[in-house]
Amino acid sequence: MKRNLLSVLILALLIVNVALTAVMMVSVTQTNKKTAALIDSISMVLNLEIEKAQEEGPVPISDLDVYQIPDEMTILLKADDSGMSHYAMVSVSIVMNSKDEDYATYQPMVSQRESLIKSEIMEAFGSYTKAEVEADSSIVANDIKQRLQTMFDSKFITDVSFQKIVTQ
Repeated sequence: MKRNLLSVLILALLIVNVALTAVMMVSVTQTNKKTAALIDSISMVLNLEIEKAQEEGPVPISDLDVYQIPDEMTILLKADDSGMSHYAMVSVSIVMNSKDEDYATYQPMVSQRESLIKSEIMEAFGSYTKAEVEADSSIVANDIKQRLQTMFDSKFITDVSFQKIVTQ
């Protein structure tokens, strides 16, 4: 009789174990599905970013259009540690990608909005000291490019170049 009672107890524990294992598998499987979906969405986003980064390669020179701002600009630079005022005389060109989808829309606006563009250029130069401009003017050019891309809400402007920078 003891063996029979022990067998029934083992059978009952076995059934409880199988039931708890089934519950655990169902909960783990659903969590695993959610995790897999999250990983899939993250990998899709990363894949899109990688493709965009590859698309933004160098633009062939035949696809570039250059708008030269006609006036030479005299801009007050940020004061340095000595507190002296410094100025920069700059000739600026805006380089645009003529194959960009927004080019046809925004290219005529570049000359119409020249005063706004000059304002962005002055603000960008005004945030750098004479030493920073003389050390690396490409930092200022990148800053201006990003400001103009934000202003037009488009990436059709690919570069900003300086023909002449004279600081004093």
